[in-house]
Amino acid sequence: MCIRDRNRSGQDMKEKIKMILCLCLIIAGLPILMTLVFQGDEILLDTDSNEIQHKSSHPDEEEKMAALVSILARDIPVTYEEEAIRAQAVIVRTNYEYALSQGKAPETGLSVAEQTKLFGNENYNRYYQKLENCLIDTEGEVLTYQGQEIEAPYFAVSAEKTRGTELPYLKSAESIWDITSEDFLKVEFYDAGELVDTCNQAFPEAGLTAEDWVNTLVVTEREESGYVKTIQVGNSSVSGEEFRKAFSLNSACFYIREIDGRVRIVTKGLGHGYGLSIYGANEMAKEGKTYQEILSYYYSGIEITK
Repeated sequence: MCIRDRNRSGQDMKEKIKMILCLCLIIAGLPILMTLVFQGDEILLDTDSNEIQHKSSHPDEEEKMAALVSILARDIPVTYEEEAIRAQAVIVRTNYEYALSQGKAPETGLSVAEQTKLFGNENYNRYYQKLENCLIDTEGEVLTYQGQEIEAPYFAVSAEKTRGTELPYLKSAESIWDITSEDFLKVEFYDAGELVDTCNQAFPEAGLTAEDWVNTLVVTEREESGYVKTIQVGNSSVSGEEFRKAFSLNSACFYIREIDGRVRIVTKGLGHGYGLSIYGANEMAKEGKTYQEILSYYYSGIEITK
């Protein structure tokens, strides 16, 4: 046999070997291919990692659950009582659905990275599951008033009472549990010059002076719940919320007084004061109240519907 014949024979043998190997690979992979064809996309992720197990056959529901958990993680301490978290879960879902019904984009919560940082790597799966379970326990439930979905405000700590509005389901409610919160009371001191500069920068028409601020910085209207409705700042009349924002106060329930030549501002509560107090809800849960009872207490005349 010549050298050319031997080379051709060797090439033919290599081709045969390649064909045999390809055939083996096809036969070996056939079961996996058939599984994918008949099971579709219901393949689960590895649950040993920080990724939560989801079925991709319902991406909309998965994305919605992840979004609600992210907001819930932002809003309420995960160590709070489960009934308080369930109450907040209904609120989060209500506001999510309300935004969609108004053609608005729902608010966003904490990212996975932010949740991991908040919970800690070792607690991520456990705490995520706790929040998700509270959403599952209240699946589909939203707050309605006379058959209409509402927008449900909430905040951290009240000034003993929540604030009322003209909306029938937002009436002022006693929330004495909040007194025990470490965020219930805050006392801050300012130099007169610092107070005047901050006021004049925030309200350019005020014309406040260090010499006469005591007589020209006066609360003119206070709500029954204690929150400042309006305050006269020199030549300007502003809302309590506007004044709160100018000084980054914890709430609009504040009291201003001169003490030994300095300005003392005492603030009660944390947040705007409308709707549900998250701290109060947790204390009610400790007393054995259900999430339905908590929601009905802070929102007057509402119904929890699916």
